[in-house]
Amino acid sequence: MTKYLILLLCVFIFQESFSQKLELETKRMNDSSYFSAMKADGVRMVDIRNKKYKVWTKKNGTGKIKLLLLHGGPGTSPEYFYNFPSELGKDYTIVFYSQLVTYFSDVPSDSALYSLDSFVNDVEEVRKSQGLDQFYLLRHSWGSQLAQAYAAKFQKHIKGLVLCNNINEKDEVIDDYQSLLYADILDSIPTFKKYADSLRFGFSGKFTNFNDANALGNQIRKVAWPVMIKRHYARISDPMPTYLKRSKEHSTGGMMSELGFMKKINATDFNEYLVQITIPTLFIGSKYDFIPPHYYVKMRNRMSINEKVDIYICPNGSHFAMWDDSKLFFNALNKFILKTEGNRIDAQLNN
Repeated sequence: MTKYLILLLCVFIFQESFSQKLELETKRMNDSSYFSAMKADGVRMVDIRNKKYKVWTKKNGTGKIKLLLLHGGPGTSPEYFYNFPSELGKDYTIVFYSQLVTYFSDVPSDSALYSLDSFVNDVEEVRKSQGLDQFYLLRHSWGSQLAQAYAAKFQKHIKGLVLCNNINEKDEVIDDYQSLLYADILDSIPTFKKYADSLRFGFSGKFTNFNDANALGNQIRKVAWPVMIKRHYARISDPMPTYLKRSKEHSTGGMMSELGFMKKINATDFNEYLVQITIPTLFIGSKYDFIPPHYYVKMRNRMSINEKVDIYICPNGSHFAMWDDSKLFFNALNKFILKTEGNRIDAQLNN
């Protein structure tokens, strides 16, 4: 069961798999939001990989505080960040970036192109193209992992680092916690309640069988998984916000998995990058996320050479706290930046 959970949780859970590049191209051609995003004000296609490919970026605002956003996935679109401008206001210049093999950018099918170093260098190309220096880098989920690798190599350009809902050591930390959350859900479903304790204590059996559509594991998943999403991914009443919904619809995570990128990511020890980071850093977690809050203390303790590491746990949020606990999420972000700026910004930030 835990292996099944991790497989889904490592890729943005709302993803739709595009196993063929043609499917993605067809979807784009029939999607008015795609054309709107490509023609929007502030959009710039940036050359990467020796100008062989292009990635989508969008600059919003003219504020003195520069903020580059790295989305999760791998493969999620950056659209779920679209509430940042309205929440942060005129003091910010915000740069959105759609990574290679995501909805708004090029989608090459050569698996050799998908290495962590290449994605790190892509971020640097985006930074240079936008003229960013002494900027803030905020990343979410997989984006947090990419940001650690980027910051370890290029932190001289970064003023402050914000790591949201980070999952460095999923095998030793996240597996058991996810199983407990899933068991709690089974407790609330009378038909499957009898399997809850077996899952809690690590047993396997028919309830972990996913071999065919009628297998017990799949029957349980069909009922329990929507509850998992509501409790631990986006604690939002229906209908889901448009931009978050579009990130679901525009995910290319299945394609990235088929190209072997997930296997490479899962084999990487991102703590090797984390311990090299010395710039001011903020971890933002959430009480109801599938990542246990005490995990961030472990992350901070690993950063022994960095004396400027803060943690904030959103008390009402889940994996997408920028949506389901937005006021407190953005207050924490603003306070961190105000502290890092040393109170020397001209505009008064919300606190």
